[in-house]
Amino acid sequence: MPVYFNSRSKEPYLRLPAPHSNIILTSHNLEHSEETYATLIETLNDPRVYPWLEGPPYPYSREDAERWVNSVYNENKGVLESLRAEFSEGSMEARKFYDVSPFSCIREVVEEDPVNGDPIRDVFIGTIGLTRYSFYEYPCGSEERAEAQRNNNALPAGDEKIVWGIGYSLAPSHHGRGIMTSVVKTLLRDWAVPCMNVQNLKSSAYVENRSSLRILEKTNFEIECVLKDFAPVSESRGGGKRSIVVLKWRGL
Repeated sequence: MPVYFNSRSKEPYLRLPAPHSNIILTSHNLEHSEETYATLIETLNDPRVYPWLEGPPYPYSREDAERWVNSVYNENKGVLESLRAEFSEGSMEARKFYDVSPFSCIREVVEEDPVNGDPIRDVFIGTIGLTRYSFYEYPCGSEERAEAQRNNNALPAGDEKIVWGIGYSLAPSHHGRGIMTSVVKTLLRDWAVPCMNVQNLKSSAYVENRSSLRILEKTNFEIECVLKDFAPVSESRGGGKRSIVVLKWRGL
């Protein structure tokens, strides 16, 4: 299993391949909370980012950041403890399929150990989430969407019929470098497939969000459908409805 362990912090991480090997995927460490809050607030209030996101509140507050980080941290505690136990036993062969991805934090390494290459200092630059799919094809608030979610959520961890969804955000300072394409590929190859048995994966984006659509196309997603004037937009983001593209992953 291609999971690294930081010899200093004892935390697991994934590392992107060159030319982005200075980027790692980690869990959210509460010791870095203040830095994470600040970057989340700045990124998710930036006009280059927030108009393309449906989920996070806008304006995005410190309370929103605290709530989200604590929720993800608590959700990931079990899998992190399991990974640490496997590492301490000298085995990194997954003994079971996990139901969550703990590698939701994108960080840029700015200093590393000259001997073993472990990160010494890194900075938070974005997020990536892999969760059970929300079925955006069905109208918001509809019984069809609720039933699809209930049936999907009832499937046990590792079931190949589970439909997963993926979403992400990146600080504008790091846009245009191909980082997010590599992040998605790394997460799917090194964790989602071997450790979660992800087989069915979807994502969606507003029709106008060409950057996100390009990332998905480069990571082997194909358009499943385009839903015109379908997704309701919050009043804080201008209201009305927007057209969305639903894409399905074709596999590694």
